[in-house]
Amino acid sequence: MLAIEEEICQMDITSRASCKRNPKMFNKKIRINSTVFHSCLQLLTVFAFSVGAASAAGAAEWRIEPLFKAGGETDDNAVLDFRTDEEEEISGLIAEGLANFEYSSPLSSFRATPLVRYRDYGDPDFDSTDSFFTAEYNRDFRSTSFSLAGSYSNELVRTAERADADLEVDDPSQIPDNDSGRVFLRDRRVSIEVDPRLTYRLSNVSTLDFNVIYQDVQYDEKLLGLLNDYTNIRANLSYSRAWSRRNTGIFSATYRQYEAEGRPAIDGYGIGAGFETRLSETTVIRAIFGMENTELDTGENDVNPVANIYVRRRLETIIMFAQYRRVISGGGGGSLTARDMLNLNFTRRLNDRVSAGIGVRAYSTSALEEGTITIDERDYLQLRGQFIWNLSRNFSIEANYRYTILNRQIVGEAANSNNITIFLNWRPTPFVRSM
Repeated sequence: MLAIEEEICQMDITSRASCKRNPKMFNKKIRINSTVFHSCLQLLTVFAFSVGAASAAGAAEWRIEPLFKAGGETDDNAVLDFRTDEEEEISGLIAEGLANFEYSSPLSSFRATPLVRYRDYGDPDFDSTDSFFTAEYNRDFRSTSFSLAGSYSNELVRTAERADADLEVDDPSQIPDNDSGRVFLRDRRVSIEVDPRLTYRLSNVSTLDFNVIYQDVQYDEKLLGLLNDYTNIRANLSYSRAWSRRNTGIFSATYRQYEAEGRPAIDGYGIGAGFETRLSETTVIRAIFGMENTELDTGENDVNPVANIYVRRRLETIIMFAQYRRVISGGGGGSLTARDMLNLNFTRRLNDRVSAGIGVRAYSTSALEEGTITIDERDYLQLRGQFIWNLSRNFSIEANYRYTILNRQIVGEAANSNNITIFLNWRPTPFVRSM
């Protein structure tokens, strides 16, 4: 087992040289299987049908908010190579366009955001056109509510497999935990995720919530098993009961199945309990503790503690968010790991024109089998600073600095990079129409 890992480690070290000798290996057209294509088509069909049905139900309002960004990026170690003689410094142009489509009515709402990002560094190994799509539909009934969320992404591994300190966290459960850290590979990743949710109000103080998260990830090339196509399914059932106007108790049960290409499926089961407290109208604390049992492909069971603790405070000019989370996560590495995550965000509007923010994303992964050392074991830290200057109602300048450290434990070496991006943003006047 260790010999295999040493071979993989050596492939990690020499991959850059291999890429240079065989550049065509990483430039093949991505192949998306019919399962992913049909899943995307079904997702869009359901969204379209749901919005159409809701529109017919009563008065509604459509709102479209476009945003265009153009700027430059520089990175002194683009692939986080721990060998200083193999570090690659890049600089180039980035252009981005997106539009938020929002629909709301008395009983339903819908949001969809397509995004296209173009990167040009003058190097075919790094140049890319990445595309993204997210959507969410919500519908309320007499005693139940239903939501359907989904996302699609097609981007380079260099950015897809690197955790990013996002400063705009709407839902703490949506912070990704499936990146592999293998940003040195010249590859593309296609990911689709679907998340239906049904909430039933048992009474004025208690609710039952059920949701399923389905994720399918595919890579253009698979190099010595360093990246593996996989599916990850998690089903969650939770019961919550309000003890008072501010305090709510939460009990949950979960089932998950992770299956990497060419490997047997791995099942897991877990339970948890905790609470949510609203200290004020602006501050929420939530803490869930539990245990999760994983049935390993060796036939053994591995039981690990899991947790999700966060505090969130939203004021008129300040937004603060802090989270510690321990999960059993699966990604392109082909196996499950226990991951301890720390996420911190702080943003403040200094005045009518200027705002600033800082963010931290840190995690440490470990193998589920005791005494096993794998390439999936690593420590990661990213510090991010952001400054935004609003020139006018429609134009602004945005500057970001990211300092990233990646320590692969099997290699025993750490890599770091300094990344700077500067954008000119144009946000046209939103289009609003009542129906």
